[in-house]
This record gives sequence, C-alpha cells and structure tokens, in this order.
Amino acid sequence: MSFINDNDSNNENDDNDNDTIFEFNENTSPWKILDAMPTEPTEISILSDFLDAMQTSLIEDIPVDETTKDDENDLRFIEEGRRMLVCTRFHVVQEIETNSIDSFDKLFAICWSEVTELREKDEADTGSLIVVKSPDIQYDDLRRFVDMNLQRPLKWLGQHNNFEVVALEKGGLGVIRIIHKISDIPTELPNKSQ
Repeated sequence: MSFINDNDSNNENDDNDNDTIFEFNENTSPWKILDAMPTEPTEISILSDFLDAMQTSLIEDIPVDETTKDDENDLRFIEEGRRMLVCTRFHVVQEIETNSIDSFDKLFAICWSEVTELREKDEADTGSLIVVKSPDIQYDDLRRFVDMNLQRPLKWLGQHNNFEVVALEKGGLGVIRIIHKISDIPTELPNKSQ
C-alpha cells in the first residue's frame, strides 16, 4: 500500500501536494469504501438533529445586520453556510467509549475512509460530516482526536493544504467535518459575455 508517490512529505515548501496517493485495499488498510449517506432510521434522525442545530446556530449565533454592508458577521455566515453546503457525504457513529481502543479505531477508519474517498475523487469543494453521538465523548476529546489522528497525519503526508478538518459541537452532538480543496469566495461577479 502506498501513501506517498516518491514525495518527501517533510518538505514544508514542496508544492507537489497532488503527488500523494491513497489507495483502498479492503485486505490491508483500515479504510473501506463507504456509502455516502446513512440508511438506518436512527442514524438519519441523528444527522437531521445535527443539521437542524447547525442551521439554528447559523441564524442565532451569527448576527447578520442587513443595514450594514459586508461586515465580519456576514462573511462568517457565508463561510460557515458554504462549508456546510459542500458536505455531500454523511456518517453517524454511535456509542464511542472513552477508554475503548476499538471505538476509536472505528472512528479512525471512517474518517480516513472519507479522506481517501475525497482524495481519490479529487474534486474541489467536496466534504464529509461524521456525526458522533455518544454520552461518553466530550468536545475536547473529539478535538484532540481530530488533531492527533487527522490534522497532524495530513500535514505529515503533505496534504494539509488540500484538506480542512475541524471538530464541531452543535446540539449536543460532536461532529468531524472534512472538506477537500475549499475554494475562496469569489470577489467579483462572473462576466456573462464570456
């Protein structure tokens, strides 16, 4: 199994981030090809609860004043909304136990399956949400998991510029959001004559 295509991932100035290769191998790797959407009714309900909480948070937590043009809150509202809209893959993980290696292995495998899927497709502005519903897991645990098991390894692999990975907490649910190649907000309207 190869992760890096003759690429020195320790070179901070290397612009060859696209040389990194991830491979699915059902027999030798912890990641698998996963469905894009949950099918179990309880998982769909949990996902719906998170999306509702996120929408409420966008509306209530970010005050948007229509009398002020293009202030910092407007930009934050647009950025967060846009990040949610690019997520097209969703997973729900339940009953993660704090001291259980098997529980965290399952979460690790799902996260890296999604990183691999997004990298293989290599489309900009695509993402995955992994909702974690477990009374034993606190936001700080999830944030630490993301740092140690996703953000740092992506940096070591030279892929940190291609992925935005964050831990979120909304509506009592922890979430890992993985976005591949998020683009900047356009600053100019496209010219219709072109």
